[in-house]
Amino acid sequence: MELLTHKDVTVLNIAAKSWITAYFVCFFFIWGIFLPFWSVWLASKGISPEQIGTLFSLGLVLRFVSNIGLLPRLKTAKGPLKMVCYLTFSALVCLLLLVYFQGWYALAAATLLLNFLLAPMVPLGDIIGTRLVKQIQINYGKVRLWGSVSFIVGSTFVGWTIGEFGHETILWLIIVAVFFNYCLSLINLNPQLQEQTKPKQHTNNNLMSLMKQPKVIYFILIMGLIQGSHAAYYSFSALYWTSMGISEFNIALLWGLSVFAEVLLMRFNDKLFGSWSVKQMCLLALIAGLIRWGVLSQTTDMALLILVQTFHAFTFALAHLAAMRFIAMQEEHLMVGYQTLYSSVGLGLIMAVLTFLSGWIYAPQDSTLFIWMGCIMLPVFILLKRWKCD
Repeated sequence: MELLTHKDVTVLNIAAKSWITAYFVCFFFIWGIFLPFWSVWLASKGISPEQIGTLFSLGLVLRFVSNIGLLPRLKTAKGPLKMVCYLTFSALVCLLLLVYFQGWYALAAATLLLNFLLAPMVPLGDIIGTRLVKQIQINYGKVRLWGSVSFIVGSTFVGWTIGEFGHETILWLIIVAVFFNYCLSLINLNPQLQEQTKPKQHTNNNLMSLMKQPKVIYFILIMGLIQGSHAAYYSFSALYWTSMGISEFNIALLWGLSVFAEVLLMRFNDKLFGSWSVKQMCLLALIAGLIRWGVLSQTTDMALLILVQTFHAFTFALAHLAAMRFIAMQEEHLMVGYQTLYSSVGLGLIMAVLTFLSGWIYAPQDSTLFIWMGCIMLPVFILLKRWKCD
């Protein structure tokens, strides 16, 4: 990090690789608190489980609206950085208002607004990361793994602070983390992001034109079904395991182990899968998913649960790396469009629909939910065979 002075204006500069690493660390620390514990904080304020469920369902819809509405507005190389700055500042103001206003309407509005503001932050990091892969050849997997590490640290740390200082620490930790993320957004990258290559004349690169291309449709469906199969796991696995008598400590252990496995795969992804094609990576993620959900549907034995939780490295991380590799293969002026569709439709809309459907299927002590997750992945075999992604 260094200070550069131009025409009496002092500018703080940081190496681009260090910036994107710090970005993933900051944001996933926030995400590691918000995703598991925001509902806990709302419950501590007297919000009922039914109301929380409604807010989170609407939040998933707003994440889709946010991604599909904001990401296509990125027209310049610096666009993602400016959007990060605006979003984090807005989120910071929203959180600070919650210090003083904690009635039902304020909590509901803030929860929905935070879902809207935070949702684009992951794809924005991915957009910047894939640009830097092309520009300075960073190893995306090794950079992204620090986000996963930070997610674990955030979840673990807030769990400890709740026990020591109470539920209000959830809000204050997110405020501090968002403040640091905002400060990071004010720092310039070195080298700065280069302008995109201009599209060929008469080329229409809007989202609708992309969605008309078969390879894009297959990409969204394949990634959406593989990643969407996690919807029920994210939403209801802890409730199911609790109903089966598994302690909260062991549930936390299972979740932490899955993210740790994800970190290891991202650390060694080049050595393990550097020569694999995108379709081969997706096929392994598909097979691992069928095994994982099949085992979870048949047993609650801790030894087996620990074993198949390591499959998260393949079912989530490998599929995500395959998506990033596929997006990085596209022409530079199309990358934002691909990233938008992947984040908003593949990870957003499809995930929201499957989460909603999972709520109708779930029942305590009933493992049908995991069988359902496996079934929705089966069409991927056909889709992969027909997908021409090279």
